[in-house]
Amino acid sequence: MTMIRKLGDFAKLAREKGPKKMVVLAPEDNDFMMAIKKSHELGYIEPILVGDKKRIAEAAQKVDFNIGSFRKISEEDKQSISDLGIRMLFSGETPIAGKGQIPTSYIYRSIIREEAKANSGMTVSVVSLWEVPGIDHLIAFTDTGVSIKPNMKAKKEIIQNAVFVFHLLGYTRPKIAVLSGQREVGGTMASYRDYEALKIEADEGKFGDCEIIPATSFTEIFLAGKKRTGDEKNVRKDCVPHILIVPCLDTGNIICKLDFFLNVKRSSLVATSRGPVCIPSRSDKSHNLVEQISMGVVLADHMERKKKVQK
Repeated sequence: MTMIRKLGDFAKLAREKGPKKMVVLAPEDNDFMMAIKKSHELGYIEPILVGDKKRIAEAAQKVDFNIGSFRKISEEDKQSISDLGIRMLFSGETPIAGKGQIPTSYIYRSIIREEAKANSGMTVSVVSLWEVPGIDHLIAFTDTGVSIKPNMKAKKEIIQNAVFVFHLLGYTRPKIAVLSGQREVGGTMASYRDYEALKIEADEGKFGDCEIIPATSFTEIFLAGKKRTGDEKNVRKDCVPHILIVPCLDTGNIICKLDFFLNVKRSSLVATSRGPVCIPSRSDKSHNLVEQISMGVVLADHMERKKKVQK
């Protein structure tokens, strides 16, 4: 499997693997409907539109998108929209789901219910991918959307989910940093104790083929990977981890949204046991949404192929 190093790599692959059915939850705003239109025209998806029919039709008209041939399911209650769409994903009716004008909390609730019904043992966590100039691989922050203050059990599951995603992306042995602060007085922080315990388990192979690096802060991770050449500073590419586990939701959500200020690109998703769920931010524009949909198409294809091999 080819390693996906840039977010742009998803576009070419999505054209090759698509179109795939995608259930779209409440596509009732212009930006999201434009993203659905572009993704369909590029051959990524065949959308199934779930939500308020009138608002969906109005949004489609505003972006000049003829949705007459697509399946449409009328529903106005937000939780019902979410439950229906995620149920379609878990039943195998569609390999991808994506949220439009609907709070993400409804989506998480629906996924948690379906994972419990499926007895998959998979927790719900958000993986936010960054493409950073000068780094020749993707970098993920997780969990950036669900676990407010994950305990050890939750962090183990978050790591397993992230490793699962990176294996799908072609990374055979992803490097992981468990982020934590440190202090000189007052004892070791709980997040640092978690890092120590998680590293032992990773070294024992508890999380599959991956490695937890001996660094917990940005200073250790990035400055340790720098070498001086005169006045120049360069980050050694082989020292930058693929996955960064954040200690709490506040940290993860703040860090991953720094793409608004930094020269990086971001794309986020939830990888469920049945397929990817695209969860764009309210501030994402149509071109960001198209990128996320292409990522969902590629991951769905890789998951389908993996399941066929396992059979």
